[in-house]
Amino acid sequence: MALVTRFDTPASLRDLPPGSAFYDDWHTHIANRLGASTPGSGGGEFYDASETDVNIVGARDLVWMAFPRRVLMPNRDDRGAAFTAAENRNVQDEYCEWFTTRNAAGKIVRVTFVTEAPEYWEALWAVDRARVVALYRALVSPAVVETDLHVGGVYQRANLWNNANGIVHLRQAINTLNAALGLAQGSANSAPARDNYEMSAVASTAVDPRVTYDVGTLVRKGLSVTLRDPIGLYIAGWDDTGWTRPSGAPVGNYWTIVRGVPGQVLRLDYEVPAAVGFVVGDIRIGGRPIQWGGQLAEHVTVTIGGVAGGRAR
Repeated sequence: MALVTRFDTPASLRDLPPGSAFYDDWHTHIANRLGASTPGSGGGEFYDASETDVNIVGARDLVWMAFPRRVLMPNRDDRGAAFTAAENRNVQDEYCEWFTTRNAAGKIVRVTFVTEAPEYWEALWAVDRARVVALYRALVSPAVVETDLHVGGVYQRANLWNNANGIVHLRQAINTLNAALGLAQGSANSAPARDNYEMSAVASTAVDPRVTYDVGTLVRKGLSVTLRDPIGLYIAGWDDTGWTRPSGAPVGNYWTIVRGVPGQVLRLDYEVPAAVGFVVGDIRIGGRPIQWGGQLAEHVTVTIGGVAGGRAR
């Protein structure tokens, strides 16, 4: 595999015109983060694809459920309590967060899922504040103004429109691209374990053991591993099998990719078109009406892609 000359933006987003300094800035951000813990030795390591040439022998998509495992497990016998707790974005720690929009009657009309990293928006803000404001207006509300998004010029991840009034990108404390990179790097560059039984303890999320065990398996084979460009956290899939309309008939396709592309989805809406005559809250899953966004999150999966191979000679 040839060296990566410039790391691309997540899902190859083009929020600024070609030639903007933003794209070089983004490459530098990723390269610096990767290089921080890349040992540059032989096989069985995490490497920086802009510095180390590797003969790729395989690719792997690491996939996990969007609903937070650490909320589900303590409430496994009380699903209502789990769904209620998970509406708080502070506990949505699987690199996917959602925002539930309700009508005046309290019924859900839309659920929006995002996996966009806050670092991307901070980098965009540093180059073009006006563009960030325009994107917020398109994604959340035309009422957004620049002063809503910063304090003393510093972009605020948990601003009004990415917290109480809407969602644009991840804002839970550990849901960052840097954290995801650190998890992948640490899984490869830590003390070797002969099998998964010997792996060190991991966080009680769904993502941490998935990444730790899968990466550990590859490095035990002597393979060098890295994240696949364009590096990003993506919505892998969504499954509405068995969901029904108020009439009992199967639902239609009410999913819309808002940002990203199939296979690299960054923002996903679930909303019933007005012409259909009912709202999301009227749909039933397993015979039960949708009352919380988390009921959908159980059917959404998240992914980050990796590649593995041997050092090029």
